[in-house]
Amino acid sequence: MTVVVSAALALALSTFGPPPVAFTSRVIASHQLPPNIRTTDDLRPIIEGLLARSATLRQQSARIAVAKQTYVSVTLSVAQLAWDARARSTARRYKSGLLVVDIEIPPASGDFPELLAHELEHATEFIDRIDFKKLARANNTGVVQCSGDGSFETVRAQQAGRTVKIEIEMTGNGRR
Repeated sequence: MTVVVSAALALALSTFGPPPVAFTSRVIASHQLPPNIRTTDDLRPIIEGLLARSATLRQQSARIAVAKQTYVSVTLSVAQLAWDARARSTARRYKSGLLVVDIEIPPASGDFPELLAHELEHATEFIDRIDFKKLARANNTGVVQCSGDGSFETVRAQQAGRTVKIEIEMTGNGRR
């Protein structure tokens, strides 16, 4: 009987309860990374410190928090990047709907807040199912193909990075 009651309760909450977006303000206010944004134990306090100082990062984090079947990892990586890249996001979407985004940022970057926001914005673009190829073929869409490896750049991500850079600078020393 407990299983039936638990299942009925879960169904009632999912049907009549608040939508996941209702929990967004809780994530924004907490300055903590949601469970679906994963990082190392060393990087977590740095990122959460930046969340406390940047409304844009909190909004991105909250947006990712409520995205169903989405997992984002943020790591420092010494992997070779393309000559025109300062950081990298790699997204994989599965038939099941699962979206996995791996963000790699160089460890010696003095622009960590800007790069983090830029790459998190790419994660939200993946959540929004932006058709990068289609937009890159059109004019004035804010999306360009960067190189033959299939990577793209967007004005939206560039603006998010610049905004966070300013927000962090306005709240004091933004360096790690």
